[in-house]
Amino acid sequence: MNDGDVLRVAVIGDSTSFTDATGPLPPDADVLWPNVMARELTARTGREVAVTVCARPGVDALDAWQTLTKDRHVMFDVVGPADVVVVAIGSFDHAPAGLPPVLDTIVLRMRPAALRRRFRSAIRALHPRVVRVRGGRGLRTPADEFARRYGQALDQARGLTMGRAVCVALGPTSHRAQHHGGTHPRRAESEARQLALARAHGFRAVPVWEHVEPYADRLNPDGVHWPAEAHAAVGRAAAAAVADVLARSPELGVQMTRAAHRRGCRVARRFTRLMPRSDLLDL
Repeated sequence: MNDGDVLRVAVIGDSTSFTDATGPLPPDADVLWPNVMARELTARTGREVAVTVCARPGVDALDAWQTLTKDRHVMFDVVGPADVVVVAIGSFDHAPAGLPPVLDTIVLRMRPAALRRRFRSAIRALHPRVVRVRGGRGLRTPADEFARRYGQALDQARGLTMGRAVCVALGPTSHRAQHHGGTHPRRAESEARQLALARAHGFRAVPVWEHVEPYADRLNPDGVHWPAEAHAAVGRAAAAAVADVLARSPELGVQMTRAAHRRGCRVARRFTRLMPRSDLLDL
């Protein structure tokens, strides 16, 4: 099988891309949904599938935007040449609001270590109490701000591929986490809004929680991460969406030549230099 037969898939995700009910797993773990998706796509298309997952815990829309605009490896070595881009973020943005998210950033910089540990322990103790006092009202990322950041991230992901990749967006999951007060009253509203945003930006939208909820009683003890059965269901749903787009739009998912890729990289770098400084910093 030559390189042209390989379907290259880039996943921009959060910890649900690499954690199951037992904890974090290595990238090649068979149970993880990106790898389930890869196997399903091979079965459906007859092409070898190579998946690269760019993910870390707690990724929100701003983190994804920054990754897609500042991490040159992700931009030009992972997403740019990808035949399929799957953006799987948003769950953290839609978590019930508690303490201001900026505290999570501040605590990372605190010194000495003993003070940092005490401050982090205080945050962990107070956050669920604040969520319960607020009754789960409010979101970690306000709706208007999420729409702006998420839209920017989706447009950037598509732009890096020069519009030639299949683009799929997974919706947010929910939780049974005591850290978030054990409540998620605006989940359905947030999911519907995110899926509509994804469609408006030209992505095939795939709901996630409907595939995870049947296994909610077997979530990780943290109340967030999914068991293997849920990973399998989400992976199959993602693969079905990708395969359907490939069947309907055969011009997508076709690898560009190396010369075209180099030209695309030059255009993207030039565009980055021309971007307003405020967009680059997004502060």
